[in-house]
Amino acid sequence: MTKLKQKYGLLIIGIVLGIAYGLVTRLVFGQKATLASVTYLFIIPTILGIIPLMFADNDKLKSYKNIIFIPWLTVSTFFLTMFLFGIEDFICLLVLAAPFFILGTIGALIYRIVQINRQKSKGKLLTLVLLPFLFASIEDYIKSPSDKYIVKSEVIIDAKPEKIWNNIVEVQAIDPKEYNSGFFNSIGIPRPISATVDKKEFGGQRIGNFEGGLKFIETITEYEMNKKVSFDIKIDPSTVRQKVFDQHVLNGNYFTFVDATYELTELKNRQVKLTLSSSYQLTSTINFYGKFWGDIILTDFQDRLLNVIENRCEKKK
Repeated sequence: MTKLKQKYGLLIIGIVLGIAYGLVTRLVFGQKATLASVTYLFIIPTILGIIPLMFADNDKLKSYKNIIFIPWLTVSTFFLTMFLFGIEDFICLLVLAAPFFILGTIGALIYRIVQINRQKSKGKLLTLVLLPFLFASIEDYIKSPSDKYIVKSEVIIDAKPEKIWNNIVEVQAIDPKEYNSGFFNSIGIPRPISATVDKKEFGGQRIGNFEGGLKFIETITEYEMNKKVSFDIKIDPSTVRQKVFDQHVLNGNYFTFVDATYELTELKNRQVKLTLSSSYQLTSTINFYGKFWGDIILTDFQDRLLNVIENRCEKKK
């Protein structure tokens, strides 16, 4: 045990300090610690990979296994700590995982090259920990672009347009047994429950109800009987759960649902192609990363909802 402490003692201290640094930055940045922040998503994980290696000697730096293992151990323990203390939800950590693990390794590799070849003062390198706080203040003054994205899902249904229409304008309560829940539902994405409408016409209001009490307020902006219906979407903020992910995304300022459209196209073989298109808007300096996850999660949601509609329409009475 004594030899182990002598050999890895400083390195262990470095890993603990790296975890502590991650927690401090997360708490300091608060609501800004999201996938909308260049500082939190790119700079902090890079430094997180460097800090533990500042306490490693050159022999350990020469091992590429350490360059991978040590940052990954630091990030993993940092994530586990945030999850256990309720600072982040599992889905938040999933979204953050790729940049943190990849950039943590890249940061460690850069440090290895610089330190082995040039022997820079570790004291000077420690000033890197202040970089996120400096850059974050600059980032606040950068105007974030807003981009609109569309996600489209389709299904072929063996049923008449009238029957499909009755199952999309208003959706009866979805029994958990008929909804094929997936991975994202299991880690916190609420499944749809029902949709009610006051007037089946232009200007009518539809309420989309989701698991956990979440409500979408949807206004009908286009209504072509048995052909096409569109809704403007607004989230009722009072129904957003207090979970970290929900507050970051649904009550944040960088992700907004815009609208949704169902369109029916009759095919030659008496089948109908049902298309569901949803659009959302991102406002951040790294919209490309938000789009990656937005498309994946929204596509998964739409495909599962269309599957319910397909099964209901094709079910024989």
